[in-house]
Amino acid sequence: MKKRWYKKSGLKGLMVCLTIVALVVGCVCGGASIWLMSKGIRPMDSRKYVDSERFTENMYETSHTILEALGETEILNESSKEDLVDLTELKEGKSLSNKNTSGLAYKAGDLTEWSKGSWDRSVNVLICRRPDSSDYYMYYNDFADKIISGELKFVWGSDEEKLSQEYTKDILSMLSGEEYAYYDDGYNYSGIRMDDVEYVEDADGNVVYTNIWNYEPSGNNDAALKEEYKPDGADSILDIVNNNKEWNGNLQKAYQYLYAALVKYNNAVDSKDVLDAYAQGNTNYKYLYVDTKTKKVYSNIKSVTFSNYKKIMTDIVDSNEAFMVIEPKQQDCMVGMENTLDQTLAYWQQMIENSGPAGENYIYCISADSAFPVLDYVAQEKTYYDKFEPWIMPLLILTGVGFILALIGLVILTIAAGKTNKDQEVHLNFFDRWYTEIAALLVFGIWIYGVAIMMQMMDSGDMRMAGYLVGMGILGIWSGAWFLMGWLSLVRRIKARSIWRDSVLRHVLLFIRKIFSKFADMIVFLSNNTVSRIKTIVAFGVFVFLLFMATGLFVGADIPFFLLVFVVTCWVALYYLLKKAWGREQILDGLKKITDGDLQYKIPTEKLFGEQKKIADYINHIGEGLDAAVENSLKNERMKTELITNVSHDIKTPLTSIINYVDLLKRENPEDPKIRGYLEVLENKAQRLKVLTEDVVEASKASTGNIALEMTDLNFIELVHQVIGEFEEKFEERNLTMVVHFDEEEAIICADGRRLWRVLENVFGNVSKYAMENTRVYVDVKVDRPNVQLSLKNISAQPLNISADELTERFIRGDVSRNTEGSGLGLSIAKDLVQLQGGEFRLYLDGDLFKVTIEFKMK
Repeated sequence: MKKRWYKKSGLKGLMVCLTIVALVVGCVCGGASIWLMSKGIRPMDSRKYVDSERFTENMYETSHTILEALGETEILNESSKEDLVDLTELKEGKSLSNKNTSGLAYKAGDLTEWSKGSWDRSVNVLICRRPDSSDYYMYYNDFADKIISGELKFVWGSDEEKLSQEYTKDILSMLSGEEYAYYDDGYNYSGIRMDDVEYVEDADGNVVYTNIWNYEPSGNNDAALKEEYKPDGADSILDIVNNNKEWNGNLQKAYQYLYAALVKYNNAVDSKDVLDAYAQGNTNYKYLYVDTKTKKVYSNIKSVTFSNYKKIMTDIVDSNEAFMVIEPKQQDCMVGMENTLDQTLAYWQQMIENSGPAGENYIYCISADSAFPVLDYVAQEKTYYDKFEPWIMPLLILTGVGFILALIGLVILTIAAGKTNKDQEVHLNFFDRWYTEIAALLVFGIWIYGVAIMMQMMDSGDMRMAGYLVGMGILGIWSGAWFLMGWLSLVRRIKARSIWRDSVLRHVLLFIRKIFSKFADMIVFLSNNTVSRIKTIVAFGVFVFLLFMATGLFVGADIPFFLLVFVVTCWVALYYLLKKAWGREQILDGLKKITDGDLQYKIPTEKLFGEQKKIADYINHIGEGLDAAVENSLKNERMKTELITNVSHDIKTPLTSIINYVDLLKRENPEDPKIRGYLEVLENKAQRLKVLTEDVVEASKASTGNIALEMTDLNFIELVHQVIGEFEEKFEERNLTMVVHFDEEEAIICADGRRLWRVLENVFGNVSKYAMENTRVYVDVKVDRPNVQLSLKNISAQPLNISADELTERFIRGDVSRNTEGSGLGLSIAKDLVQLQGGEFRLYLDGDLFKVTIEFKMK
């Protein structure tokens, strides 16, 4: 296997560190670039600040602020402090007549001062319904004073309630709004409610109000305001709403108009402060706005008028200043800055037309002293620009290089993830074996939590560049570490094909499938309409029905009777289930004893009933049948063994005589060659019959275990060597080449030497008889503690169209034509003898390949 440098553990760790470092470089440099661009520095921008895109944006933003402020402050110029401002005219955008035309008007000076305050909205206003169904508005404090003084009083629905003075306090407390939140249903602590008040009467007993409730605004725009100044011709806004026909019943509308007026004047006051901030001497900007229709001129340049504004504009154009002169027609614009596009001028024209007080009838000029003598915002921005503009391109290049290197490192780590130079396996760590979704949520959750904290810390607008870059570096380290952890784990899971195997979703789907499988099994179980299952279902149904009836009795009868029925029903069901469980235990105990070999055991059936008693009877008869069958089988096996032994003994007696007489005849040295040939054939067949008889006896004893073994410590490898030496000549006669491989380690086993020799002799003899000539025979002895294994492989001369199990049966031979001198018992005897000595004997056939393995435990 070719070794790769990137698969080494140390280099992979170094690559992780370098990748994170590259990512940190990219984040820090990228963060620095973003910070610089937030300060107005743009890549590929002009080196001169007044020709930069940011300076043009700054002039645009400043112009927008100034023009909106000019429009907002117009209301302060339309009226003097003592002039009246009608709220309807103001709300509907009409020209101010400085008269009270709608009935609701305030002095301009009062609105200006009022707008600077906090606008107290905690005023409590009551709506009182008159007998004629009209509404009268009153402040709560005024109403409470009249109730307490006796000028007004509550009339209750009964004389008993009329006697209680506490009820009056409770009603006032509810109307005050202070404790009303404690009784959402309209009740107070004494149990009194607003419906108990029939009406309110005056001191003379006249009905004044039929109902009272609190005024509830729909929002801030129509909320009740504490009146710091009085409206024209009235003490309060409630007086106007109560007495003016136009405003009667429109308290919500009155508050909306008042709120709108205060907002408008408040904006005007704030805008005036803005214009003061851009006054000459406070800023490097000079602006000039001319209303060509009304001939009004707005500017922070002193002594400018409609008659001389053109000269002043000419002086600005001729001076060494950055300027813009904007008129409604694009071709009339003049720009004293570079890199200003026609599209930019169109934006300026649209902004000025929408923001300025003159609409489309304007001429606008703004300029900035290129020396920036005043230390205002634009001068500070120029300082930042001149200092950091040379940094922006190198930082962007470093950002790209850092991210590219991080990407290269990520690619290398992705290729090497899970791989080593030792093998081709994919190696997973502890985290890779977590459930896929849980691991993903953990990595993403911790990462996003850390990012959120860092972004919250870095979101401070006052953070300096050093702190911002440190934050970006920490963010890069945090993101890189968690991203690599999650990404490389994902890659290893994909390579190991465990991403779905370890998925929570897969386990959930398997669980659902298992549930459906169990449900299907239950349906199949219930579909078989056996008597037992039908009885069980019916019994359970009766039990459920009884419980249902008991529940019904509980609803309609006394609790003690219900409890009695419930307890009796439960005890009956419990007794039945326990009885069935005891019966199952008796049957299981009997089955265990019979399985363990006690075939004479009988399950007691006296206390069993129903199906359980029938099952126990059947099991008892099964035990009797098994006992008889086992006894009969043992008897037959003994008879077969005795028959084989007796027949073999009877055959061996005359066979011994035949062999002896053949030997005597050969000693007479008959001269006739034909007679000598007959004697050789007779001797060979007799010897073969003798071997067959001995094999039959040996196979019978081995299969029944009727052999006395003499177990001793043997050197298994040395014994195999000896057997190979015995069969070396036979293998050479058939041109069989042995390829031998032995482990050098000594292998001592506990076995019967004579029987194990017989096993090896049978196995090697089988190879010498049935192996294809001119082929190789492989003999391997491998020590694999705690076992030692002999493996013997060869190619069969005849096709092996039978299974390995058949080949170990008695009288089965690989030579179908039965031309070789074999009994068909060799492998069967070898297998039985190996198993008697505690070893394992296995055959393997694959086409003409024959393989036998013998394995013993080492001492």
